[in-house]
Amino acid sequence: MVSTYVTSSLILRILLVYLMVSRIAFAHDANEASAYTVQEIAEGNFVHEGNFPPQSLENRGDIANIGFIVGEKCVAVIDVGSSLHVGSMLKAAIQRVTRLPICAVIITHVHPDHLLGLNAFTKDDSITVYGHHRLPKQIRTRSRFYLESLEQYLGAGNTADHAIDPSLVTPVNGLLSIDLGNRVIELKSWDYAHTDHDLSVTDIKTGTFWAGDIVFSEHVPILDSNIRQYNAVLEELQKLDVQHYVVGHGSLDRPWDVLISEQRRYFRVLLREVRAAIVNDISLMDAVNTVGWTERDRWHNFDMYHRRNVTTSYTDLEWED
Repeated sequence: MVSTYVTSSLILRILLVYLMVSRIAFAHDANEASAYTVQEIAEGNFVHEGNFPPQSLENRGDIANIGFIVGEKCVAVIDVGSSLHVGSMLKAAIQRVTRLPICAVIITHVHPDHLLGLNAFTKDDSITVYGHHRLPKQIRTRSRFYLESLEQYLGAGNTADHAIDPSLVTPVNGLLSIDLGNRVIELKSWDYAHTDHDLSVTDIKTGTFWAGDIVFSEHVPILDSNIRQYNAVLEELQKLDVQHYVVGHGSLDRPWDVLISEQRRYFRVLLREVRAAIVNDISLMDAVNTVGWTERDRWHNFDMYHRRNVTTSYTDLEWED
């Protein structure tokens, strides 16, 4: 009898503790969801500004500028963050803005801070996922490494939940228009820029250009492709009549021409000094510590990504004619 009473009492205490913890966790999640803000930068275009990289337990991987466009019929999501947590926060923000259904999720490129929140949206069969025609291959190639990094840097316990099925991606090769209801958006696949599979989105109605990581603001550009062709893309972008914009990282309130000019200047420095290093037989090991360092004070996270940019440029330019 006593044993039964003690057991029942213990179970009751465990249940009370569980309920208290659950209430605290629910309150924390609710507070965090309400704190996940979006701003309307142009009519119908909503953006969440992420923190500057790197991702960490503190920022929970919330490092990229992501968002959505609302039409009269449905909503298009543009990039989904670096985890299911971030993707779910974005989805909740959409539901606070509109009751319209989500009909499209557009992934600008494979990098995990723009991709790994996708499964927060994929359970809905009415949603079409769009990406560059080279995106599925990149997902297959990089998925394992990205999932391992997710566990390492964000402490994700079950990374399998974040695994992306490449077959879900509807490939875009060239231009593709989607009508969200009195609002046509245009998807464009680029050849070689930030990556070899960048996709941009333009809201025709407001002249809002969603650049993904082709363009950076204040954050040092990251080169995961061919610097010469990337520079040519920037020259093309500089000629666009952009009324509003969303870049992958950084502030959204600086003049478009200034952003492009700054990025092109950085690439000109890289091109000039890497070519000089090759001509003067300076090794790659030495070049990464000498080339382009006059740019250091101009950019956030320069030390984190600049050596990589020099390496990518050097290994490409040493074979140019």
